[in-house]
Amino acid sequence: MLPMGCRQNIRQRPYGKFMTVRRDCLIARFCLCIGVVAACQAYPTFTWELERLAEAPVLATCVVQQTSRDSSPVAPGKRVVWGHATLRVLRSFPESAMPGGERIRLDYEALPEGVLGGSGPDVPSLKPGSVLVLPLKLNPRPSMDAWRLIADEGDSLVIPAILRKATLANVPTSGRDYVLQEIASALGSGIRAEVFAEAQYLSRQRTAGYAPELMRLLEPRIGADENRLSLIAASLISSLGVPRPTVADFQSGMNASGANGWAGSLIHAVFRKLGGSARAKERLIHQLLANSDIAAWGVGVTLREFAQEPSLTRELRTMLESRRPWSLSVAYAVLSAGQKEILEDAITLALLYVHIPGKDTSELQPACWIIRDFGSDQQFSQFLGTIRKYQYLDTRHYDELWRNTIWSSNNRERAVLEILLADQRVYQANYRYSDIARGELARMQAAKSPAR
Repeated sequence: MLPMGCRQNIRQRPYGKFMTVRRDCLIARFCLCIGVVAACQAYPTFTWELERLAEAPVLATCVVQQTSRDSSPVAPGKRVVWGHATLRVLRSFPESAMPGGERIRLDYEALPEGVLGGSGPDVPSLKPGSVLVLPLKLNPRPSMDAWRLIADEGDSLVIPAILRKATLANVPTSGRDYVLQEIASALGSGIRAEVFAEAQYLSRQRTAGYAPELMRLLEPRIGADENRLSLIAASLISSLGVPRPTVADFQSGMNASGANGWAGSLIHAVFRKLGGSARAKERLIHQLLANSDIAAWGVGVTLREFAQEPSLTRELRTMLESRRPWSLSVAYAVLSAGQKEILEDAITLALLYVHIPGKDTSELQPACWIIRDFGSDQQFSQFLGTIRKYQYLDTRHYDELWRNTIWSSNNRERAVLEILLADQRVYQANYRYSDIARGELARMQAAKSPAR
């Protein structure tokens, strides 16, 4: 049984919102203990390999223009509803399947409005404006019937793409050629968000057989563009879960345990081409930091390896001084790896954020962690004063501050729990803030007790 919202961590999908997901999982774990929310059962799922998608009778690269969903389930007892999309075709394989510019209808299984996908099932998420390669069944009556995907469920059932057509010498002669050209086009010409979306898709592929072909398609497009190569490398590695090899491991083709499991993969090929020079390292660090707004967790994990690099210190301090979104998340990861030169800048920004009610949780959470784990006694005392200040002045901000400080391994949280322990107000359902404090104190005591 898994708490709602925790499934993302189990499957190792390190999206930029990981910090919030981790906090939500901790809250869910607490709620499970006190009976506030019910756990949901994990569901079986699998990943569609691109080779299988490439075998679809029709592959269509489309822009999603409109979507709608039915209000009733597709069948009694099923969680999904019918989704309906209007798509504009950009290109297709076979090319004769549908002309570019044509508008088609698609029926597909979707989650109900307002329901998150953390507890399944795995169904495609189609949003207006997104560009996707869709593997479609044959449709003998497209003027009358909506198109359907080759399957209703499964991870990676659709492939991210970009508006621009691949400017490649070879015309695709198979579905596999078509899919690889679409992926190469996104990696070679897409903007940062498009490159990262493609990297996320590739990170879930288990086979490496496509890597040599994809590199052959990429090399003419990339040429001597070291920035583009660094962007692809940064996107690929920051989209991976943990445990994973280091950058040095990828450059050598070895994984963390010393085996050659990553040799021949796309990320291995990209890092080998990027090289390990000082210039390549600086470009990679720069691109990782540039991606922190869309992949903060993955960027932070990767940059721990470069925690003492002067170029990282300089650029991250500039980001903190300019209050760039997600810079505190990266700073926390780097501080945890032993970097100290950025501490003053990180603490200054963290103390500023905790004083701002309504601040985005993505900024507030690492701010609380940084003060708790790296602040001086005086700075932590100042933080405690802020929690007390908002305890009755702004309950919502008060809740954000203590929630983002407790459930840790740092003994400093006991001072926050003392504030909650004296708070007899109801937090939610029939549980008081003091109940939360007692539960967390019991957990901490159990963690300290030697196992019998």
